Amino acid sequence: MQFFSIIAKGGYVMYPIVACSVVSLAIFLERWYVLRHAKEEVKKYLRAVRKALSRKDLKGVLEATQKFQMPASRIILAGLKKYFAGQPKEAREAMEIKAMQELPFYERRLSTLVVIANISPLLGLLGTVTGMIKTFSVIAAVGVGKPTEMAGGISEALLTTAAGLSVAIPTVVIHHYLSRLSEHIVSDIERASTEILEVMETTHPMIEFEGIALPEGEKDHVPVSATEEQN
Repeated sequence: MQFFSIIAKGGYVMYPIVACSVVSLAIFLERWYVLRHAKEEVKKYLRAVRKALSRKDLKGVLEATQKFQMPASRIILAGLKKYFAGQPKEAREAMEIKAMQELPFYERRLSTLVVIANISPLLGLLGTVTGMIKTFSVIAAVGVGKPTEMAGGISEALLTTAAGLSVAIPTVVIHHYLSRLSEHIVSDIERASTEILEVMETTHPMIEFEGIALPEGEKDHVPVSATEEQN
């Protein structure tokens, strides 16, 4: 009850401030769960990839990649498709294009936290202004001899300022934490992608195709020389 009483004393500006706090908390909980889960999945996937890369086994990388469904695996798969289709020079570009499509997943809704962190103090300032307007309206009506009449406007001014800052400060911290978590995931993916590209550039593309389950639509582009070697 005291919470609702404070909101009522803060005036109408308190409602958007409270709404901002609810949205901020909801985004934090959703992103924290998604990114923590994604971080563990990416680590698991990249361990399998690096194990195959240590042997320069791109076939093993492909097999590991096809077992996972996530932005990281789809980025690497885009390059592997080009490589196993006999187009190793196009692998880097394919991975870069796919990365632009997939990596924003890890930063989704973080920009909303920036907006909340910016507008919450402004809403608090707006509440301060409206509270002071009420105070001066009372002064104009009854003078300064009745401080109890002015208390409502002053209380509104102070409460909204405090509420706006109370939402903005934790939101800035939350945004920083989630951004760092997202950056670590993206950095791990980029390092692994670079390692794979280095192996692609130093390994002859006409390698053994037998036993490789190429993604749909790629089998038709297997180089003729590779097919002849199988025969």
